[in-house]
Amino acid sequence: MKKIEAIYCDFDGTITKEDSVNSFFEMYAPNWTESEKLWVEGKISSKENAIIQVGLLKNVSQKQFDDYINSIEIDDYFLDFVDYVKSHGIKLTILSDGFDIFIKKVLERYNLDIPYFANKLIFENGKFDIKFPYYNDKCDKKAGMCKCQKVKEKSFCYIGDGTSDLCIASKADVLFASKNLHKYCKENNIKHSHFKSFRNIIDMLEEDSLV
Repeated sequence: MKKIEAIYCDFDGTITKEDSVNSFFEMYAPNWTESEKLWVEGKISSKENAIIQVGLLKNVSQKQFDDYINSIEIDDYFLDFVDYVKSHGIKLTILSDGFDIFIKKVLERYNLDIPYFANKLIFENGKFDIKFPYYNDKCDKKAGMCKCQKVKEKSFCYIGDGTSDLCIASKADVLFASKNLHKYCKENNIKHSHFKSFRNIIDMLEEDSLV
């Protein structure tokens, strides 16, 4: 297999230790799991799900919002991974069907300059709204943020963990999967490598001479 030139990576539950969007809804959006269930079952799109869930957010102060974002933790080895891919000249891009402001603030906290694409969460005067600048009406999964359209290379590596990764995962030449994505790949015979942390990914890249 030829060397990897580009890596695309999910954010929530992959780079972060917990799914920061779901955890936020758990705290501030009553009944958010009702539409989440419909999305997972394929009965509504992720865009529709996000609109419903953001509409449920109530009584969140600016301080609570800021404190929550500051509490988001990343994988213990993600910074090592960033240094590793950078030292090998590999392009790294974050693709997320979550919220741009979460990614922006986490990257700023760690002084990381990584391009990212995500849905736009707006919080003004105590009210939330969501925009979908990367929505693609031709997307097979009708995702809020179509990950596949952002991949420019014919050959690429993808890293992910959940439902929003199902479409792009099947197109990756090299796939690292965890949690629900790992389960889906096993059930559907999609070639992948299971990981628990970015340390595992570094080791597998080295072992398979992919960089």
